[in-house]
Amino acid sequence: MTSELNETLQDIREIVGVENVVLVQRDGLPVASAGVWFSKEEVFSVASSTCAIFGVARFVHGNFRYLLMESETSKVFLASLPNYPNYFLTVTTAPRVNLAALLIEMKQNLSRIAFLLRQHLEGKLPPLRSYSPDDTQKILQGFAVVEGAGRKQNVSYPIITLDRATALSLRNIMRQISDTIPNTESVFFALNGGIRISLGGFTDDRLAAMSFALYDASERVVRTLRNSSLERVLCETETGRHFIYSVPNGVFSLQVTHGGQKLGLMRLLLKHYITEASRLLESVSASRAIIPDDLRELLLMGVSGSDLLLPGGEP
Repeated sequence: MTSELNETLQDIREIVGVENVVLVQRDGLPVASAGVWFSKEEVFSVASSTCAIFGVARFVHGNFRYLLMESETSKVFLASLPNYPNYFLTVTTAPRVNLAALLIEMKQNLSRIAFLLRQHLEGKLPPLRSYSPDDTQKILQGFAVVEGAGRKQNVSYPIITLDRATALSLRNIMRQISDTIPNTESVFFALNGGIRISLGGFTDDRLAAMSFALYDASERVVRTLRNSSLERVLCETETGRHFIYSVPNGVFSLQVTHGGQKLGLMRLLLKHYITEASRLLESVSASRAIIPDDLRELLLMGVSGSDLLLPGGEP
């Protein structure tokens, strides 16, 4: 059976532009792989990195079909297996792979992999791993390289200042997108400092926060695997598509429901609008978070400075 599974992964590997293919369990355990790696450590690195994205995408969109992360140097493709939510396929490709051909070729292979799992591997693979809070804390402590040294964590995102003219220009871009792309469900900018710009008032804070989180997690994976900066994320679901693009100091998000739109045309239109939005946001002023002395004293009262987590500032 292992040979059948490896042959199926190799069939995907032979698609023009595909470099590596890994079948991954939801907890990051690689089940099988085909590609150009030279060591098993690299296989485990891909599996453990992409399982974090898989979890965030599942939290945002449920049982999504696939998620595509694109940078200048490569694409990373995550595909769910039909009726097998605990497994997914990770495919890394060259930057100019034919996306339409990849999706068509993979459809049959995904069904084949699901069939092989059901027929031969169900109940035989290691169970999904889970950890108690104490176990998690011990694992995190294991990353310390110096015994007894305090750990300092600092999350640093600049806080931007947006004037009325820029906000109106961004809203005009979103209005053009909504008018140009049919079946637009939501469109907004989620910017550093908690700024959100949308049409007709913003009500879905959860979607904005999770879109930002999904993009941020995807960027970390692409930087880990390819040392490259992420440009955009596309998540395909049963009901529609979710586009997330990088813009200066934040992300742009667009959700559309299925309705006969051409994916290539939508990507071409969005490229134009994102370029214009990026030009506007590049001129926006950004600053570090400043914590007043009295608030700092209150926050530090009875708390070790090495354990304090502050956004955008030094403890």
